[in-house]
Amino acid sequence: MSRDLEFVLKLTEYISKKNRFPSSPHHLDVRKLIETTLGQLGDVQSQPFKASLRKPVLGYVKTLSDYHGIPYTNSPSFQGSGIVVNCGFGTSKELFGKDLKGKFALIREGKRPFREKEKLLKLKGARAVIVYRAEVNEIYNGISAGLLPVLSLKREDAQLLDGATVELTVQTQQVEVEGKNLWLDLGSKGHCLTFIAHYDTKPGTFGAIDNAVSVALLLWLASKLANSFKGKTYRIRFLFTDLEEYGLQGAEHFVATLSEREIKNTIAISVDTVGWNNPAVLYRDGEGFNDTRLIEAVERMLDYLKFRDIFLFKEGRSGRSDHIPFRRRGARTLFFASNPFPLRHTVLDNFSAVNPEMVKKWMQLLHLFATGFKRFLA
Repeated sequence: MSRDLEFVLKLTEYISKKNRFPSSPHHLDVRKLIETTLGQLGDVQSQPFKASLRKPVLGYVKTLSDYHGIPYTNSPSFQGSGIVVNCGFGTSKELFGKDLKGKFALIREGKRPFREKEKLLKLKGARAVIVYRAEVNEIYNGISAGLLPVLSLKREDAQLLDGATVELTVQTQQVEVEGKNLWLDLGSKGHCLTFIAHYDTKPGTFGAIDNAVSVALLLWLASKLANSFKGKTYRIRFLFTDLEEYGLQGAEHFVATLSEREIKNTIAISVDTVGWNNPAVLYRDGEGFNDTRLIEAVERMLDYLKFRDIFLFKEGRSGRSDHIPFRRRGARTLFFASNPFPLRHTVLDNFSAVNPEMVKKWMQLLHLFATGFKRFLA
C-alpha cells in the first residue's frame, strides 16, 4: 500500500469512528482537525453560522409487538393511533386515488427526494409517515421538511404494518447548533476550481463513505498541491462544508457571500459518497443536470487513466449535495459519488465499507483533475 493511500485510509478511519451530528463532540474534533491541517498549508478561512434543528430522541410503533425506530431530523413530535396505508415509494402516481386522510402513510425511501413526497402526503391528508429503506434491513436516517411526523423503521418491521392499526410515538428535541465552513485557496487568479466535501453526518451513523473518505481525499490533495501550485492560470479551492445533511445549509451560506462574477468563474465539484463500489459521475441529480462539457472532460481523463470502464455515468434523481447551491446561482458543476449506494445514512456506512482500490482510483482522478483539467476540455 502506498504511503499516500495509507494516509487517506487512516484519516478516514479516524473521521468515521463516531457520529458527527452538528456540534457533537466528534463533529467538533473533526472540524478542529480540518482547520489545523489547512492552517499548516496556507491561509485557512472560516465562516461560522447558526442553525436550529429538531434532533431525534426516540420513536416506536406499538401494535401486537413494539417496533423501535428513529425519527427523521426536523420531524415534529407526535403521539397517536391510526391505520397504516402502504403507499409504495410515495410518488404522485402511487398516491393517486388513495384515501390517506387521518391515516399513517407507509413509504419506501428512494426514487424522489423525500421532501417532495412529504408535501404530497400532507396534501393528501396523511397524519404521519412511517418510512423504510428496502435495499438493507437497517434503519435509514433521513430529514423531514417538518410538515409531518416521520419515523424510520427497519425493513422487516415496516413491511409487517400494512393495514394495521398502530400507536405511533415520535419524539424530537429542538437544538441550536453552530455550523462552520472551512476553506483554503491555492493560486490567486482565474477560474476557481472548487472541490467540496461536507464533514457532518446524519444522527446515528458513522459516515465513512458519506463523507469521511471525501474529507480525507481533499485534505490529502491540498497537502500534495500546497507547495507546487504557484503560477497556475486558475485557482483551486478546498471547501469543507457543514450541515450538508440538514438542507445543504453550509453551502447555502457560503454561496451567499460570492459575487456574480466569482460564481460565473466557478467550477463546483461535490465529492460526496466516494470510496465504495460503483464509482459514479452523476450527470443528473435531484435538482437538475450537471455541466455536459465538464462531464465529457472527466470521460477523457478516465480514458487517459485507463479505468473508464469502472466508472459509471448515471442520473441520481434523489441525490443532492453541496454543488447545487452553486449551480442555482449559475456556476458549472459536477457530482462525484457512488451510485447506487444502499448503505447511505445507515449504521452500515462504517469504515469496513471502504474499498481501498476505489479510494486509490479517486485519488488518481482528483489529482489529475486538479492539476490538468484544462487540457481535457474540448
